[in-house]
Amino acid sequence: MKSILIVSFFAMTALPAFAQQSLPKSSGDPLQDICTGFMEQTGQAVSGDRNKLCSCLVRETKARLTPREMEIYSKAGETGQAPPPAIMEKVIAVATVCLMAQ
Repeated sequence: MKSILIVSFFAMTALPAFAQQSLPKSSGDPLQDICTGFMEQTGQAVSGDRNKLCSCLVRETKARLTPREMEIYSKAGETGQAPPPAIMEKVIAVATVCLMAQ
């Protein structure tokens, strides 16, 4: 349960940041950098390989969400509103797939 909460929190914070691309790129992929940094700071409760989890989250996010959906998700987060249900379902699907692969 703790892992799901952490991954959900990652999804809620990383996708808006990915859409804004405001963090410096050290790996060449801002979403990978955000996930890696997040896991270093708060990923103690995540079991398994954190790099594998981040790779999955990045891959699945890019496969399932369009840039426009990421932008909508980001704007919802900035204003404190819930993302549209269809986008939230995709985010939850990403977290579920990646946690099941751990």
